[in-house]
Amino acid sequence: MLESVLTRVLLAVFGGGGIPGVKTATTVIDLTPLAATAITTLANCTAINMQAGKRTLTLTIKGRYNAAATRGARVHVVTSTTNASAGTHTAAMNLTVMTDAAAHFVANELIGLTIQNVTDGSSGVITGNTETTVTVAALLGGTTNRWNLGDVYSIPGADYDNYDWDSFDCGFAAGGVLRETRHYDTAPMYAKVRIENLDAAQAITDLEVISALGN
Repeated sequence: MLESVLTRVLLAVFGGGGIPGVKTATTVIDLTPLAATAITTLANCTAINMQAGKRTLTLTIKGRYNAAATRGARVHVVTSTTNASAGTHTAAMNLTVMTDAAAHFVANELIGLTIQNVTDGSSGVITGNTETTVTVAALLGGTTNRWNLGDVYSIPGADYDNYDWDSFDCGFAAGGVLRETRHYDTAPMYAKVRIENLDAAQAITDLEVISALGN
């Protein structure tokens, strides 16, 4: 009882992961179903923040395979040093399209994330992107709700590598329950997980990814 109370006090003071031996678990993906051949997006995954010193990282993948499935899931772990893309609008005024001539986005990787116009305080959910442009249905909540030349933007949850830090294929049994854990002794600053359904015809249901951080 005393040990439990002390642990709660330490967690409140230092935060989980700041106490040797104490780990914090967070669900970073909770999605169903994942359609055949589909892959989750950056927007589907909460960023795993490992800035607070050297940590260990454990990922637990859960789900259920269809009885008619012939292939399982592939896990992609990507990393970032910032967990956000930022820059300036370099084109003429536009209501829905931000252009940054210096950007190198991967096409449509930002769909579902939110872009913020830091200059006027507006924001919008991203519906598409090219290497240098980001499109929203509309900007809302700002003073002008448009992109003017020189406006500063930020995209939280972006700026992740387009090559995997790690990847692995999960165990597979048709109609079976998926539960697999991978442990890492070193960790980057930020990470996100993308799950790819390798089956050509059947969805994966009850998909969940849990991350656990510790010192």
